[in-house]
Amino acid sequence: MRLLTLNAKYLDDLPIHFILCTERTGSSLLSLMLNLHSNILSPSEEPFAIYFWKKYRNKTYWNEPDIIDYVDSFFLITEKNTNLYFSKKNVFLESLLEHKEILNFDRVVKLTYLHFIDIKDKSNVRIIVDKQIKFFFHLELLQQIFPSAKYVILTRDVRDNIVSKSNRKLNWNQHPLFLSALWNDTYNNIEKLVSNKRIIVTYESLISDSELVLKNICHWLEIEYQPKMIETEGVFESLLEKKKNDISSDFIHRLKHFHSGLSQKPNSNKIGQYKEAFDPKILIEIESICGDNLNKLGYETNSSSFQITQLKRIYFTFLAKCYRRYLLSFYLHIPLWLKLKIKLLRKKKSVV
Repeated sequence: MRLLTLNAKYLDDLPIHFILCTERTGSSLLSLMLNLHSNILSPSEEPFAIYFWKKYRNKTYWNEPDIIDYVDSFFLITEKNTNLYFSKKNVFLESLLEHKEILNFDRVVKLTYLHFIDIKDKSNVRIIVDKQIKFFFHLELLQQIFPSAKYVILTRDVRDNIVSKSNRKLNWNQHPLFLSALWNDTYNNIEKLVSNKRIIVTYESLISDSELVLKNICHWLEIEYQPKMIETEGVFESLLEKKKNDISSDFIHRLKHFHSGLSQKPNSNKIGQYKEAFDPKILIEIESICGDNLNKLGYETNSSSFQITQLKRIYFTFLAKCYRRYLLSFYLHIPLWLKLKIKLLRKKKSVV
C-alpha cells in the first residue's frame, strides 16, 4: 500500500503517545482495538526512534543517499517481522524520497510510524499510539524525544501475569520470584511520569468491560470513541490471510498459537487463574516482592506475617534488573554503527 503524500503541518501536528507495559498484559489486544479506530494508528513495538535519535536528531537536510541509508538501517535494526507489520522496503523508500524536502528527525519518525500496519487506511489518522515494552526503562530519553507524549500504563495482576508468561516460556527464567521481580521493577517506573501524563488501564478491566475502557482511553486522548473498536473477531486472522504470501506458513502457525487470545472475544476465564497455580507460600513470597505496587494498582493482597527472606529478595531483584533494566541500558549505549554491524552479522549467520 502506498502512503499519501503528506505536508509538514500534518506531520508536525500529529501526536505520538505510548502504551507502556510488560509482556502478557493484553497489549496486543489493546493495540488491535485501537487500530480499528479510523483515526488511531497503533504500530508494532519497534524501538527505532531511540536508537536513531543521536545520529539524526539535529539533521534538517536529507538527500537521497541519507534516506537510502536510513531505510537500510531501519530494516536492519528492526526486531520484529517487518513482512507482517510494515510496508515493503521499496514503498517505504519511495515515500521518504517523496517527502525529502520537508524531512527532519521528528517528521522521519512519524513517517516511519505511518508505514506500520500497512493494510490500514491512513488517510484519517490523527493520533499514533505506540505499544512498547522496553520503553518503560528508557523514560528519561523518551520524554526528551517526545515531550508532549501521553502514556497508557497497561498492567495485569502479577500473579496471573506470571502464570501466563510461564505458559508461554517467556523471559530467560520462569521462576515465579524472578518474574515477580521483573514485573515489580517494570511498574516501579510509573512514578517517573507525572500524573497528568499517564492513565492506568488494567488487563482485567480491558477484558471485562472493553467498551468502557476504550471510551476512557479515547476521551483521555481527546478523540471520539468508535463502536467498531470492540469488533475484534476475525481481525487478526484477516491480517494473516492478507499477509500469507509474505510470511511462512510455519510463522503464521506460531503467531496463531502465541496470539490465540486475539482469535476470540475477550473473556475473563484467565482472570484469577493463579489461585489454582501456586501454593500459598509462593503467593505470599510474590506479594512480599510486589505488594506495594499491587496495592497502588488496586489489586488485592493477603496480609501475612510471613515475609520472603531478604537474601532471596535481593537475589531475584538483582537477576531481574540484570535481565532487563541493565541489559537494555547497555544496549542503548552501544553506538548505532556497532548495533547495525551486530545485526548484519546475525543476519548473515541466519542465512547461512
